[in-house]
Formats: sequence, C-alpha cells, structure tokens
Amino acid sequence: MIARCQPVRLGTRRRFASVISGAVLLCGLGSAQSQPLPDGADQPLIGCGKGRAMAALHQALSHPPAPSPRGSDAYGDTDVLHNELDILLDPDTETLTGSNTMTIRSETDSLSEFTFRLRENFTITEALINGTTPVVVTSASTTTRVAHFDDPFALGEEFTLTIRYTGVAESRGFGSINFSQADGEPLIFTLSEPYYAYTWWPAKDGDFGETGDNSDRALLTISITAPNHLTTVANGLLVGIENVEPDLRKYSYATDYEMPTYLVFFSTGSYNTWNSTYFYAGGAMPVNFYVIPSKDTSSNQNLWNKCVDMLGTFAEIYGEYPFVDEKYGIYYFGFGGGMEHQTMSGQGSFGESLTAHEVAHQWWGDMLTCKTWQDIWLNEGFASYSEALWEERKPGGGGHAALIAWMNVLRPTAFDGSVYVPEADLDDVGRIFSTNFTYRKAAWVLHQLRHVVGDETFFDIITEYRSRFAFDAADTADFIAVCSDVHGEDLQWFFDQWVFGIGLPSYSVGWEADEVGGLNFVKLTLRQTQSDDYGLYRMPIDIEITTADGVELHTIINDRWDQNIILTVDGSATQLELDPDGWILHDGISEGGNYVPGGPVVMTAWPRPGDVIDVLAASRRITISFDSDVQSDPSYYTLVGDTTGGRAFEHSYDELTRTVTLDLDAILLPDTYVLTASSLITGLETELALDGEIADPDSSNSLPSGDGEPAGDMLYRFHVIGELPEPEPEPEPEPETPAMPDDNNESTPDGISDPTLEGDDLSVEEPEADTPEPGVSGGNQPASPSTAACGVGLIGGFLTIALSLVLVPRRR
Repeated sequence: MIARCQPVRLGTRRRFASVISGAVLLCGLGSAQSQPLPDGADQPLIGCGKGRAMAALHQALSHPPAPSPRGSDAYGDTDVLHNELDILLDPDTETLTGSNTMTIRSETDSLSEFTFRLRENFTITEALINGTTPVVVTSASTTTRVAHFDDPFALGEEFTLTIRYTGVAESRGFGSINFSQADGEPLIFTLSEPYYAYTWWPAKDGDFGETGDNSDRALLTISITAPNHLTTVANGLLVGIENVEPDLRKYSYATDYEMPTYLVFFSTGSYNTWNSTYFYAGGAMPVNFYVIPSKDTSSNQNLWNKCVDMLGTFAEIYGEYPFVDEKYGIYYFGFGGGMEHQTMSGQGSFGESLTAHEVAHQWWGDMLTCKTWQDIWLNEGFASYSEALWEERKPGGGGHAALIAWMNVLRPTAFDGSVYVPEADLDDVGRIFSTNFTYRKAAWVLHQLRHVVGDETFFDIITEYRSRFAFDAADTADFIAVCSDVHGEDLQWFFDQWVFGIGLPSYSVGWEADEVGGLNFVKLTLRQTQSDDYGLYRMPIDIEITTADGVELHTIINDRWDQNIILTVDGSATQLELDPDGWILHDGISEGGNYVPGGPVVMTAWPRPGDVIDVLAASRRITISFDSDVQSDPSYYTLVGDTTGGRAFEHSYDELTRTVTLDLDAILLPDTYVLTASSLITGLETELALDGEIADPDSSNSLPSGDGEPAGDMLYRFHVIGELPEPEPEPEPEPETPAMPDDNNESTPDGISDPTLEGDDLSVEEPEADTPEPGVSGGNQPASPSTAACGVGLIGGFLTIALSLVLVPRRR
C-alpha cells in the first residue's frame, strides 16, 4: 500500500498549443504525430512538446515579468499542508471567480507575513485567517502578494488563509489558463508548469525566473463549477457532482497524495468518456479517458488504451504505479503535446511515444519531482528514456535493437549547452524545456549511465532513487549520490562531463592485426577528436572484432586524447567496429587509418600474471614478448621470491620474435614470485619507454600490458606450489655372513684377525657424496658406499670361508 502523505510530481514534456493573450495557437493538434518510423512506431513530439511549443511562443509573448523581491518571509518559513480550491468559470466572459483556503504551518517563530503568488489582473475580494479574521494583503509585484498578520504565529502553529478573488484570465507560458473552443463547445484547461499557477489560482510558489522548490508539496481538494453540459476532470478521485443552479454543475475532486503547485490542474469541456482497468498484484485501479467527440475514434481509443500495458511494464521496471489507490487517466486538451498532471495526463495527440512519456512521468516528475527548475532533466530525461524502455520491453517489444533505434530518434541536434539549466537561464522557459538538452541529451545521460554501471546496477539505482525520494523532491546532487552509493564508486566524473559540461566526444581509430608467440592480437590507436572546448571524455567503449573464428566483443576504458590499446583475440582479425550497440552519444567515429605504435607493450609472458604452477612443471626459463622491437638489458629485469629471494639469470633477446628470455640459475622452487620489467626498456623505432602497467598483477587477463601511455613498469605475481619428491633410498647392502665356529672350540684361532672385531678396522676413508646438479629436484642425495669399503668386506668374507675349511674336522 502506498502511503499517501507526500506524493511527488513528475515533469513531462508535452507538445502544448502556443497561447498568446489567452488565445490558443494549436501547435499542430491535427498533425501532432510525426511521420511513422519504419517499424510503425510514431516519431516523438520531442518528449511532451514543450520545447517546440516554447519556440513558437518565444517571439509572440510579451516580455515576461522580472522576478519580484520576496516578502521578508523566506520560502522555508512556512509549509503549506493543504489547498482547497473552489472556482466558478464563465466561458462567455473568460472570467474566473474563486477562492483558495490554504492550511499553513509556521516553520519559524513569530511568523508575521506570508508571501503567495496571484497575478495582478485578479482582484482579491476577501482575505481571512481561520475563516473569520480579515487580514491585509498587499501587492509586491505583478505576480506576488503578501498577507500581513497582526498576531504572529509561533513555530509549529497551524492556521488557514482564505483568499477570495475574481478577474479575467490572462494565459502565460504554454497556456496556463485557456478559455478555448473545441467542436464548437468551450474547452477550458490549465497547464501551469513551470511558474504559472499564479495566472489562475493563489498559491505558495516560486516566482518567475527563480529556481523554485518543488519539495513543498500539499494535499488538494478542487471544485470547478461550469455550465452543466460540460464535464470537468481534475487531480485525484471524483468525490461529488452537484447541480448548483439550473444551468451550472460543480465537479469536486480530492487526492490523498501531496503534490507541488505546478501539477494542479483542471480541464472542462464537452467530453466523451470510456473506462478501462489496470490490474495489479494488490487489486484493480480505474483508468479513465476523456476525449472531444471529433477525436473519439476507435483508432485513437486503441492508442490511448495502450497506457494500461504501459502502467504494467513500467511497474516491472520502476516499482508499482505510485498512485494506485486513486486512478490514472488521459484527457484531451488544447496543447499539441502532453502534460503529466498528477494522476491524469493531458494530451493533445494520440502518439504511442507521447503516451509512454506521460505515463512514465507519473513516477519521474509526479511521485519524485525535480527539486528546482535547474534539475528539470531529472523529470524530462527519465520520461524520455522511458519511451525507449517501452520500445525495448513492451509486450512483443523489439528488445535491445528497438531500444537503440529509439535512442537514435532521441539524438540531439545541438550540443553547445548543458543538460543542467544554468541559473542565469531560468527566466528563459524555452531554455528550461530545451528539446536538445532537457529531453534528448538528458535521455542519453541515463542510457550511457546504464552502460557505465551495467544493467543490474542501473536498475538497482532506479530502485534506490525511488526508495529515498518517493513522494518528495530531489536535485542532481541527490541523484549522483544515489548512483555512486549503489555503484560503489564515485560517479561525479560522469555527471561532470555529461550533465554539467557541454558537447560530446568524437573518435578516430586505426588498427592492425598481429601475431606473437602463436597468439593473435589487435593493436589499435584511439583518438578523441572533438573540440577542445568540449574537453576530454572518459567512457567505456565496446569494440566488436570479427575474426576467422567469429565475432568478439571487448570493452576498454578510454580516458585519453590519444590511447594505444592491444587486445587478445581468438583468431586473425578482419574487421573492427567501435560502439557497435550505440551506447555512446558521439559526433562520429572515423575508421580506417593505421595503428601508431606508442611505448612498447608486453604482449605475452611465461609464466603469466597470476599463474599457479606445480613445482614439477616449473623450469629455469622466463620469457617476455613485446609488440615491437625493443632495446633490452639484463639490468631492466628482476625476479624475486617472497622467501627464496632474488634469482640470478642470464639474459638474451630474439629480435625476430621480439622476445626476452631469462635463463635462471636453477629451477623455480615453491614460492610466490614477483617479476618486474622496468620502463627503462624502450622501443627501437619509437624511442618511447615501456607501457608496462598491469591492471591486475594476479590475472592473466591483464596482458597485454599498458594503460595507453609510455613510461610504466611491468610488475606481476605468479606462484609455484607443491613439494619436491623424496629421493628414492639406495638398497641396503646384504649383511655379512659370520664364520661358523667349531662346536667344541668357539674361539678364533690365534693369528687370524676377524675384520668385525674391534681394533681390526680395514676400512678406508670414504669420498664425499656427489652434489646434485643445479636445478635437479630434491637437493642433496644420501652418499653411496665407497668402492674401498666394498673391497674390505670381500676380503673379510674370503678369510672367514678359508678358516672354516681348515678348522672344521673331517669325518671318516
């Protein structure tokens, strides 16, 4: 169940009719849908169409009012909790008479005044505190009024301020209050974004040209009285229809979801209606449609009905529809594009992309609102990217290919401005709703972010963003913090270049295939060629390489103006393409050209980084192969074991294979070794130092070496494990056979010495045991019996046998 205490509004870009002095200039209402794309999808009206509409309005509108000085109360001195609007419309005179009762809480001690907006063409007929006490209201500017309190309010004290007013409406912006005609009947509608609520109702709001603060959200009750043959639609649920006079009817709506001022709306006209239902895990929600009779065709109904599937698709991506306890719907109004009024989108056309844009705004703009107008890209970029996500994920959608196709539709045509709106441009509504920057490039910011962090992390970011700021407002810094926290790395660099910076990168690539040590490589030179004014871009770039064995996809990090990259491939490369899947907003890739060698790069080595080698497979030889001919010297290399220490070796270099060999003084014993090649190694052709950095010294995937710039040592680890086998012992010598004494005479005859007796040592000095050759597994071996010792044993044996023959008596 969604808590209804703090709803947030989502800004959507609609294609609005240009309004001049209250008259509606329809921005192509009948032709709002552009030429269809090849797949049958409609060309977008550029988000909600506000950028295009403002371009038409730019020269037609009178000079906008300058921001007025605020009253002495600061914006944060009060919190408006509830607005209760009650308005009577007179289509014949275009007069609006009404009241707003604001429930206000003081956020400061001794609150003595309250600043609100209501344009000077309206006369305030009464102002009351708590329904009974009159208060003085003064005018601070064309747009601004100040209520003065004789008895100041204490911190936390709540009160109501009722403002009754009347006047002839004067529309501003995209058509903030419009008394128009459709099918010969009145069509009266509002569109307040960004500043223009003051043109039709008294409200606490930021003034024209100010940054604003959409975090001050309030509940709403709105009642509209109009001729009784007209139907009124507004935010929230319909709570009553009342016949006020014989020819007047009052429609009353209320919402339990708070919203910022600019999302409050009504539309009154001669509408045909139909209804549908959105089913979700917790139940069912009504979806209501209001269209003028001339637009009520089965084709248009089918197009708008797609919003039900969109609610389900976006719920799978973003979480459940935020206002599921009330409603969603679409109503027709006289603006050529659309506007994401909370719980009800106004649309002047029926295109699928426009509907997807406005539906998505219910999450991004309405539930979670950009805090200031400088952050408007958070509303419009999310809604615009949602158009592409709809193409990717809708029932029967086209997957990644459809996503990329729509991003190409959303490609900007100008790049000289930032996505973030500069404060100096806040008085230019056309700049706030720039088609190129606020809609298109902002959508590309999210698309590229998705590739930078990966799909899973990107959608985790979206989930966390909603969790932290649902039914509230966020600024760009808030979003960056969420992205960095979820990704686990600071992503400020990404937003600095794509949101706060201007421009986009351009690339040039030259490459060639190579083979070293039986392995295949692609060597490429990548350059960024955009204007220096745009600066250097850091981005992951996918590289698709076609080889004899198939197609491979590699990803590299490009963060230099000129960068050399060497990639290991499975076969001989025949074709190379940068960014094949369209993840980067760039201004072109120039392919062709040659690979330009930089500092020498280590292509292969044995052992490799991170190798774990059994001691029985270890050898006395280390090899290191380079991409180009190098000047090498034994002093440039070291091999050190953690416990065995430095190892000595002989050095040789083969120019044909570009391979250095280090022949060790002995085999590698069990240990962890660090192999280093110094940046003193230089290329014979380029005279540049070794580009030897190893990204991960414990991973074989770190080769080839280098970060794209010369002058870096190569350093990595490998491991020898296991135990040397025990040497097989020599067989024990056969024991000597002692002489058999006579049974009657156990003594040895005089004069005969027994070699086993103490004192008769016939042995000679044994030579030292043989020392094993270096590199032979096992170390020192047990000594073998000497030949001298063997000779003494034989002599003793013969003497014993001879004596036995002499001394043993013969039988007769």
